[in-house]
Amino acid sequence: MEINILDNRPAGYTYLQEKFSIEGMPNWHRSKISNTGNKNYLKIQDGFVDEVFRKQYWPGEKVVDHLEFALKYDGVNLGLLGRIFEHITQKELTAYIQSKPTGKYARRIWFFYEFLTGKQLPMDDITSGNYVDALETKKYFTVTTGDKSPRHRIINNLLGPKTFCPVIRRTEKLSKHDFSELHNRCIEIIAAYPPELLRRALNYLYHKETKSSFEIERIKPNTSRTEKFIASLALAEKQDFCEKKI
Repeated sequence: MEINILDNRPAGYTYLQEKFSIEGMPNWHRSKISNTGNKNYLKIQDGFVDEVFRKQYWPGEKVVDHLEFALKYDGVNLGLLGRIFEHITQKELTAYIQSKPTGKYARRIWFFYEFLTGKQLPMDDITSGNYVDALETKKYFTVTTGDKSPRHRIINNLLGPKTFCPVIRRTEKLSKHDFSELHNRCIEIIAAYPPELLRRALNYLYHKETKSSFEIERIKPNTSRTEKFIASLALAEKQDFCEKKI
């Protein structure tokens, strides 16, 4: 059966993107609510999932209702959430969260807001209730042991800080791979070649990277400077050169 767009209303991220005129950030899952249908319909094309829900799924007219719907059915899109939070007042978010103080989606929205914006809502910390994961481990790749956020009673199992935090879904294709074996596979590949050959190959790559780096900066280094740069590259996996010593 064909999905009749004229009978459907946007919901979740789709609703929020249209309301706040957020462009250029499509989400992989797009939701609409049928005005007349009594069945859910799914269409998968070009990497996107368009789903039409029965009219009983309509979340309501409030922005926060669609925000909760988005986390439930459209997934976690940190980039999009960050843009959406720019348009929602703290008063509106606070009232919503306080109306559902133990709700897992309300707490996640609270956590994501403060995580992404660096601002705190005018609310006291939660003092009771079970901890819930920021990302559902059945749906996403997460860190094994996340830090607990007592304020929200959320386990921060995200893959990184807000400056670089990829969200990777456990799709069927990715779930088929056993990533725990990648390290052993790398060891097997390296062991198949003579150590001297690997050293020569690595040395070649160090020299090539050094040459490219100096060319970008339009620098003509002498032999001593080149050797120092190569030595630094060799130490890159062992030392953090981005941290300044105090």
